[in-house]
Amino acid sequence: MNTSTDHQFAGFSKPEANFFRLPNEWTDITAKVTSLAEMKLVEYVLKHTWGYSEFDMVKKITTDEFMYGRKKKDGERIDHGTGLSNKSVIEGLNKAVEHGLLEVEIDDADKARIKKFYKLKMKTPIVEDEPEQNETRADVKKVHSSYVTSSQRSEKNTQERYINVRKQHKKDINETEYYAHLLAEKLGDQKSLTYYKIACQRHDPHLLLQKASEIMADGGARNPGAVFADWLKTPTIPSSKVSHP
Repeated sequence: MNTSTDHQFAGFSKPEANFFRLPNEWTDITAKVTSLAEMKLVEYVLKHTWGYSEFDMVKKITTDEFMYGRKKKDGERIDHGTGLSNKSVIEGLNKAVEHGLLEVEIDDADKARIKKFYKLKMKTPIVEDEPEQNETRADVKKVHSSYVTSSQRSEKNTQERYINVRKQHKKDINETEYYAHLLAEKLGDQKSLTYYKIACQRHDPHLLLQKASEIMADGGARNPGAVFADWLKTPTIPSSKVSHP
C-alpha cells in the first residue's frame, strides 16, 4: 500500500450499515491462499451475498463488475470492484472454484451469452432438532407421571399432541426471531429489532427480506430502515404471513 500523504488511507468508518461479516476462520482460510486475486474475488462475492444476509444464494456478477464494481439498474456503480484486470479476474475465479471457496452455476442456454452465477461454498447445515427433542421428551415424561391412570393409547396421543404443539410454538418463535435479526442486520438498524419482530409476525418474512435487499442494493438510501418502514405502510402488502406446513 502506498503510504504517501496524498494516497494514505483515511481510516475505517464506524461499522453501522456499511459492513459485512467475516467468519472467524477467515484468517485460517486466507493463510493458505497464495493468490491475491483469488482472495479479493472471494471477499467480493462474500460482500454481495453475506453482506445482504443472503448466505446460500448465487449472484450474477460480470467480469466487468468484478473489475470495476457492481451496477445499479441505472448503470451507476455501487462500489469500486476488486481493481483486478480481466485476466486476473478469470484466473482468480477459476482458482477459487478449484479450491472449493466458491461455487459456480452456469446458464448456457444462450451459447452466445453464457452467464455464470457465484456463491460461497457452504457446509451442509447442522441439524439442531435433537436437543429440542430431548428437552421435549423430558417434559413429556413429567406429564406422563401426572396421568398414570390414562390408557397407553390415550397417553401416547397426549404425548404426540404435546410434542407437536411445543415444537410448532418453538419453531414459530425461533423463525420470527431469526428473520427479525436478518432484517435488522441487513438494514443496519439493530435498535429497531422489536419493530422487525412484529413485522415478521404480520407479514411473510421472505417478502420483507427481499424488499430489504432491494433497498440496500439500490445504495441511495441514507436511512434504509426508514425507507423500509415507509414501504411497509403500503396497503398492498399481504397482511399475514404465508403459512408453511
